[in-house]
Amino acid sequence: MTERTIIAQCTPLGGAIAMIRMSGDLSIEILMKLNGNKRPAPRMASLYTLDTGTIKDSCIVLYYEKGRSYTGEESVEIFCHGSAVITKELIAFALDKGAVLAEGGEFTKRAYLNRRIDLCEAEGILALINSETVEQAKSAFLGAEGFLSRKIEDMQTRLKKLIASIEVAIDYPEENIEQVAFVELKPEIERLLSEISGLISSFDDGQRMFNGIKVVLTGKTNVGKSSLFNALLGYKRAIVSTSAGTTRDVIEAAYIYKGRKFVLIDTAGLRTTKGQVELEGIKLALEQVQSADLTLGVGTAESEFVGKADLILTNKCDMGRGNGFNVSAKTGEGIEKLKEKIYELTDFEPRGIKVNLRQYEALKVAADALGRVMECSLSATLDCVSSDLYDAYNGLGKVTGVIGSDEIIAEIFSAFCVGK
Repeated sequence: MTERTIIAQCTPLGGAIAMIRMSGDLSIEILMKLNGNKRPAPRMASLYTLDTGTIKDSCIVLYYEKGRSYTGEESVEIFCHGSAVITKELIAFALDKGAVLAEGGEFTKRAYLNRRIDLCEAEGILALINSETVEQAKSAFLGAEGFLSRKIEDMQTRLKKLIASIEVAIDYPEENIEQVAFVELKPEIERLLSEISGLISSFDDGQRMFNGIKVVLTGKTNVGKSSLFNALLGYKRAIVSTSAGTTRDVIEAAYIYKGRKFVLIDTAGLRTTKGQVELEGIKLALEQVQSADLTLGVGTAESEFVGKADLILTNKCDMGRGNGFNVSAKTGEGIEKLKEKIYELTDFEPRGIKVNLRQYEALKVAADALGRVMECSLSATLDCVSSDLYDAYNGLGKVTGVIGSDEIIAEIFSAFCVGK
């Protein structure tokens, strides 16, 4: 628990209304110095004229008593007019009365330290703030609202019961219940391992959801890959030229379709060449194809695509139609249908909880520990089984922050903006 009272503007500059948040023991004292010594009712909107001695403004104020706020501390939220002059003067007044400017993520960090939220919920809040698509927002909401936290808590509760059963067998060896314990506990361990494995498997879909599905355009030179790249984006991003080999480097840009993020990648045209720069571009193109979630093989009626791709396109169909999916970057024919086809071909499960890299690594620790129990349950001593179950419990604890290092906590909250 910290004694500092922190303050920050939580809304961007330039809006009609601005929100300023204070958290800490001085919050209500500072507010009452602004509003003529009036104490607001907790958690009820109150209209006050706040006076800094320099400016006045009519503001809506919300006061939260200790234990009932976002941070768990006594807190005040001020909704004032969005003028930079007003927000600056209100914050300067609070700083003069003993408050300090909040650091990035400090409000949410205090919420975690005061056990209002756990690390899963904090990361869900951050993901929700940074959401670019509907799918990202839906998934982030599950984290922010504690869906993953409750699942982890349930699994930890069940693990504690397993550990207790093993400890009984260790403490009372004369009862000869060792083998009975294994038989009774194995189905529950299998269920736990299956549930953890299901969460682990969501990691790849989570990466696609938040980083974007990687769609790579590949094909020979002069088949219109760059023109098609621009047409799919809806604006000019790549240089287009009739000269072969114009695209030498990898060019990428994102677009959103039906609430899903796609990262479109334009690559160098594939052909035989002695130019060192172009050869390097072709090498990069082949590497992009290998790591793609979806490859679009682009050709024309005169120069068909040769090779493997998830979807073969005939571009410039206004000049001649061919095999595969016919499109024209020049006229726009088939572009919307192509976007729909890319969406359909996406191997992706948008629903449910998606774990991030930190959570994935912690879950792997838990899964590996339970895997050792399943592999060695018949030959391992009870002490070894108990140790592995503890490792699984601690691995799950790292997901929510029940067990976590200061370094991990600092890294998570450093990614937040000031005011949150």
